[in-house]
Amino acid sequence: MSLWLKILDINAESTVDSYSFWNAQQQQFIDVDQTISSRLGQAESITVDVLNGEDIIDVILSYDKNSKTIRILKSSPVDSLLKNPNYINQLGLKISPEDCCLVFLSNEPEKKRLEDSDMKNTISDYASITDKPVHFQISTLVKITSYDNPDEKPIPIPHRDITIKQLLEIIGGNDAHTYLASCESKTVLSEKINLSMINDTKFCLARKHETCLVSIQQPNDALVAVVEESMQNQRYLINATMDDVYKQNKSISEDQYLSYKNDFVASRKTPLNLFLPSKNDTVEFILIYKTLPAHVTVSCDEQTNPIEFSCEPSMCLGHVHETVCELWKLKKELYSLVLVDDSEVDADFKLEEVAESVDDVQLKLISIAGIKCNIIYEDRTFMISTTYETLLSTILEEALEKLAIPKADITMFYLNLLDDPENPTSIDLEFSIGDICSVPNNESNTVESMESNTVESMESNTVLLQLQKKAS
Repeated sequence: MSLWLKILDINAESTVDSYSFWNAQQQQFIDVDQTISSRLGQAESITVDVLNGEDIIDVILSYDKNSKTIRILKSSPVDSLLKNPNYINQLGLKISPEDCCLVFLSNEPEKKRLEDSDMKNTISDYASITDKPVHFQISTLVKITSYDNPDEKPIPIPHRDITIKQLLEIIGGNDAHTYLASCESKTVLSEKINLSMINDTKFCLARKHETCLVSIQQPNDALVAVVEESMQNQRYLINATMDDVYKQNKSISEDQYLSYKNDFVASRKTPLNLFLPSKNDTVEFILIYKTLPAHVTVSCDEQTNPIEFSCEPSMCLGHVHETVCELWKLKKELYSLVLVDDSEVDADFKLEEVAESVDDVQLKLISIAGIKCNIIYEDRTFMISTTYETLLSTILEEALEKLAIPKADITMFYLNLLDDPENPTSIDLEFSIGDICSVPNNESNTVESMESNTVESMESNTVLLQLQKKAS
């Protein structure tokens, strides 16, 4: 660089040390003793700005225990420190800069985490508010959601050499029934795991009932033991799918499958919450070594997604009926299983007897109940088929079960009748569905003395209810 300066005869009266050389493409300075070719890389030419000392500043950039003094333009925006891969690599940062943030340390003990708008400020803006060297610390930005709230809360941590237990303490989730799960794998992470050993930056805070244990068992007739100890008692979020379980257990080969109750193999998109509640909140699967030839899909108007599974062609329709009602947590006597064209078939018939090909058996589960409850909870809506004799307390229990809310929390919830959506009617849980098919016409908007104070009955066979949580 010094030879190039002399050749160009740029202000020869000044020494080379009076100038700084800015590589516009790479957004960094070139040392005076560096060759131009060392900065070319794959480019055929570079633009070099010759600057005097008034335009530049030295900035300390640190991450964990590493720090580096960087010479940079005063007019550079602060976010250029994170965007420059040369700076990032020299500090040993192994995660994406998008998962990081900057903390301004020059005014310690006050530490200011820079928001997105702050990152657009220039380096000189921060130099003007401190008489100390300008120091920015790179912090890992972990993003925390909760199972029942998808909004992300960013949490800056100075480095990743901390355990999951320490991270739980930082975010205030350190009681015995709180877990931290990976948003990517849906697995609950052990408190002993160090963040530096994993690449995850997004985590989900979950309570115990929002998780479940999965255990994979060896079949009784297996000749060689292949199930590893790590395949026992794995904890997942209950919205994890079978695909998440297969991915977590990489030792399961392509010709092996997870059978539920040694009865059927659920499709990979099946959520684990369908298998709950189960004994000790543990969902057990058996590792099998054969492909089950019958592929069954059962749809239901009351459900968002169908149930898909593989089984033996000899499975009878009555057993299919029991299986899907168990998974969807429905009362079997209120539903009928029919063919896709609505044709009724005997429960004793086998799948191979009612389908042209067992490769794709399409069935429907239809409600035969006299009345249904359409229940709204927050941003969710779901249907419960029932009878006129069913008590509202039972409906509340069934609603909480569908939402995977512990029965022990039932006193925290109540039901409203949405006969008038703008003015809901509070209802006594001791009344039956038949009682609230007629509502009293009074100004207090409470259901009282329905036997003697009734008005016109509802026109449809659907009761619209609102499930709400009591104010704490």
